[in-house]
Amino acid sequence: MDAQMKRGFLDACVLATLLPGESYGYQIIKDAPPSLGLSESTLYPLLKRLETRGLIRVRKAEHNGRLRKYYSLTPEGNNAVREFLEDQAEVLSLYRFIQQAALNSAKAAKGSPADSDCAPAGQPDGAPPPDGTSSPQPAEPDSGPAFEKGAAPRVATVTATDPSSSLV
Repeated sequence: MDAQMKRGFLDACVLATLLPGESYGYQIIKDAPPSLGLSESTLYPLLKRLETRGLIRVRKAEHNGRLRKYYSLTPEGNNAVREFLEDQAEVLSLYRFIQQAALNSAKAAKGSPADSDCAPAGQPDGAPPPDGTSSPQPAEPDSGPAFEKGAAPRVATVTATDPSSSLV
């Protein structure tokens, strides 16, 4: 993932680690997604910024003879997580549109019989392939405002290796 994109998720991921309840720095790093690459040098300044913004509160308590800081969400922090999820739902909808358009385009470029009105050369309409297997049926596009049934988006052709993987 692009470093700039990760930065956009950093605050939300740290706040999300606090949703179950109070935690401390080392545990937050362990609870954060490994792909985030969260380190102490990133976490502690971030926690200070989140505290300054009123999204978390800090309490100090002794643990094994040492002073430890415990972090918890404020109501504003809970709201920030909710707002992040609402914003990302819109982004996810756009991602799905792009992914579906690319998959439709890749299928059309391959001349998939399931996506065209004509059968492959040498086969009558609706006949199974000569190897005896059945042709895979195309997946229905996602529902929602971006995907009206029967309307394939027009995009440049891309090669998709696995529909469940991200596009390259």
